Amino acid sequence: MKRINEAEGRAQEILKVAEATAEGLRKVAASLAAPGGHDAANLDVAKKYLDQFGKLARENNTMILPGDLTDVASMVATAMSTLRRTDSRPAPSS
Repeated sequence: MKRINEAEGRAQEILKVAEATAEGLRKVAASLAAPGGHDAANLDVAKKYLDQFGKLARENNTMILPGDLTDVASMVATAMSTLRRTDSRPAPSS
């Protein structure tokens, strides 16, 4: 009986995490669709990119990096191009 209760608890936990993730994704989608949403996403991606690049530089003595790694504008453009492509796909039916 104990194992059944634990399994049911884990199943409920997985379901709650999935529901929370879905709600978060719906909010992100709505924010991207709002006026200025893509500009805000551009800024957020650029900030995270620079934060992670700085973290790499602080934590490692030796790094092998692609030549265009410091081209933030190109990286953000690539990320936003990916977002635009996903925007043009039909939404899955539920």
